[in-house]
Amino acid sequence: METLWAFLLLAVGSALTSSAQDSKESLLYPYGADQGDTKNPKSDDGTSPEITTTVPFSFYGKAYRSLYVNNNGVVSFGVNVSQYTPDPFPLNGGSPFVAPYWADVDNRRGGEIWWRQTQDPAVLSRCTTDINKYFPEIPFTAIWALIATWEKVAYFGTASKKVGLSLMGAHDTS
Repeated sequence: METLWAFLLLAVGSALTSSAQDSKESLLYPYGADQGDTKNPKSDDGTSPEITTTVPFSFYGKAYRSLYVNNNGVVSFGVNVSQYTPDPFPLNGGSPFVAPYWADVDNRRGGEIWWRQTQDPAVLSRCTTDINKYFPEIPFTAIWALIATWEKVAYFGTASKKVGLSLMGAHDTS
């Protein structure tokens, strides 16, 4: 049985002026406390606690059962990544991760980092549609998804709230 783990980055730049969930036309997946999301602690170079996934997944041929949503815009597998300076891949030590927004984020100064894993049929249907739209040559049906959102996060050393983006990671079994 072959598994596929796909990521779709949905970004909104500095023009983000209201919560993405307020807009029915938003590119972002709904997020926040009312969606059942968990909020990362306020911390410079912080991370979520280890998230044990409800569905095991494979990333570049290696099986994982946990991940971290790191404040600096990295989703890592098996180990957290606090590094804030983007470096060429792979990092020393070979830490496996996806970097949708790799920057020096300090959410103590502004913004929130939200995440949830889900098997909600409506979310999985949207994930399936989105992945198939951009990768039509790969048959894909989502069975699990991780939604991670960096909402109006501040860069280290500033209180400005410049960026909002969301990463949808989905897993299927073919």
